[in-house]
Amino acid sequence: MFEARDLTVGYGGAAIVRGLSLALAAGERATLTGPSGSGKTTALRALAALDPPIEGAITLDGRAPAAHGYPEWRRRVVYVAQRATLFGGTLEDELARPFRYRSARAPFERAAARAALDAVGVAHALDADASHLSEGERQRLALVRAVLVAPDVLLLDEPTSALDADTTRAVEAWLGALSPAILWVTHDPAQRDRVAQRSLHLGARRG
Repeated sequence: MFEARDLTVGYGGAAIVRGLSLALAAGERATLTGPSGSGKTTALRALAALDPPIEGAITLDGRAPAAHGYPEWRRRVVYVAQRATLFGGTLEDELARPFRYRSARAPFERAAARAALDAVGVAHALDADASHLSEGERQRLALVRAVLVAPDVLLLDEPTSALDADTTRAVEAWLGALSPAILWVTHDPAQRDRVAQRSLHLGARRG
């Protein structure tokens, strides 16, 4: 079980999101919606233990990030940004990168990587230069990289914003068949209804 209780997050001590609480069981899907500036990305980064919350608690299986150890937490609770961060090299280099860390619990498998890329419609060979990918291909590569490490929770920040409708549906179907709990930020009400069992909404930020 992944839980946040009375979470307040922001920057420099200034709160953007106040009192966020949620609970996600294994395999559960929820969306996080709200207008631009309401703090959706800020909330996801705090849930991933990338930025510290101002108040409140986050736990996975009843333990806080520090109790798991931050490298282990960030393998089990993975944040995927809207704009993919790539580090240079081939597609295989990008996908294998997390498996070099001590927190990795299994070796990189090329066959699993190829199958995942095929499922989301990235046709390039594993030895292709990742710097030549389109924005939509970069998004899908980052998604595959996150999924391959077998997280317990995926925190997705508009992961299909650069994709056409058919490719979006293919990615939704692929993610829908996976076992991790997923919290998915989207601005699209139709996508919200397709991918999630329930939705949390953040109101506009107050000055």
